[in-house]
Amino acid sequence: MKKKAAMVLAIIIFIVSVYFLIGRPILKLVDSPEKLKLYLDEKGPLGYLVFILFVVIQTMSTCIPGTPFYLASGYVLGGVRAALLCDFAATTGNTIAFLIGRKYGRSFLEKLFSEASIRKVEKYTEIGNPKLVHVLFMLLPLPKDTYAWFGYYSKENLLMWIIITYLARFPHIFVYAFGGNQLGSQNYLVLVIAATFAVILYIFIMIWLRKKKHKNK
Repeated sequence: MKKKAAMVLAIIIFIVSVYFLIGRPILKLVDSPEKLKLYLDEKGPLGYLVFILFVVIQTMSTCIPGTPFYLASGYVLGGVRAALLCDFAATTGNTIAFLIGRKYGRSFLEKLFSEASIRKVEKYTEIGNPKLVHVLFMLLPLPKDTYAWFGYYSKENLLMWIIITYLARFPHIFVYAFGGNQLGSQNYLVLVIAATFAVILYIFIMIWLRKKKHKNK
């Protein structure tokens, strides 16, 4: 019990420390993509490392939105390059959460999340196919970063978890990174078409999920 409490405290201190020491400056840069570009150009590899580190923490925190980072990096780096970079960072954060959750279990996570948040994730596990649930969380705009802490439900080994997370997260992240790139080039028509397609696909899959859950019940 003491070990779990100490672990919770250590996670909170780590995330808060990184937020104030690294996160706040990065958040200011994200609000201005031109400043972010200048920062990355000036700092070089170190700048990219700092950016990646904060996306990792953002992913683990579950309360800091990732969208501004994807949009800003897409504006600066281009859609594909930004998506690959952000997906690597997000997958790393999700994997750390997955390993912690698998080691300490639900009772530990109850100290980090409200019961409502936990149930919001657990209700999707009722679909019955753990790998499908994993793919859907990472692919769709569902609380994927919260799900990562409970990913041990899937009973996947570490390599399988990383592969599914990286591949399934990529389209979602690419949409935002591509959107940031198109905003930078003021190509709004392509952005509207891509966003419309994504919304239609999301609605279709959510309708299918509701039917499947109803059928299982």
